[in-house]
Amino acid sequence: MSCPICQKRKAGRFCPAKAEKICAVCCGSEREITLDCPSDCGYLVSAHRYEDQHPRSLPADTPLLDVRIPSDAIHANGQLLSAIAFTIAKTCASQPSATDPDVLAALRALAETYRTLLSGIVYEQLPAIPVQRELYNALSAFLTEAKQRSSQPTFPAV
Repeated sequence: MSCPICQKRKAGRFCPAKAEKICAVCCGSEREITLDCPSDCGYLVSAHRYEDQHPRSLPADTPLLDVRIPSDAIHANGQLLSAIAFTIAKTCASQPSATDPDVLAALRALAETYRTLLSGIVYEQLPAIPVQRELYNALSAFLTEAKQRSSQPTFPAV
């Protein structure tokens, strides 16, 4: 039986996302891209373990290379990160000229603003380019609103 994804190779491993057997190449190349892999899939767990044990070297000019994010931060803050991504997508949809470097510049400026704020100094690092500044302002407004919502007491429904 051939793989239902590529129609070329022999299907050899059961894919819980497709509920059928697929080939190892498609499993490896489509995992978490076009396949919605459950977190308990043995092949996914094994791939993540391998990635943890064999980190890829990154070019020295990789943006935000000095920033370390704990591995559980994405799972712990998934909703917030999704909302940030949505804010970026929504802002970029209204700004057709926005590019990945614009998003990166806005995020860098926001990170610098927060880094400065942690030292006790209130100083915004606004980007000079208008599309980057609009992204910065949208993200800043979203984060301020999210922080206010999280600090408000919640009352049980009556």
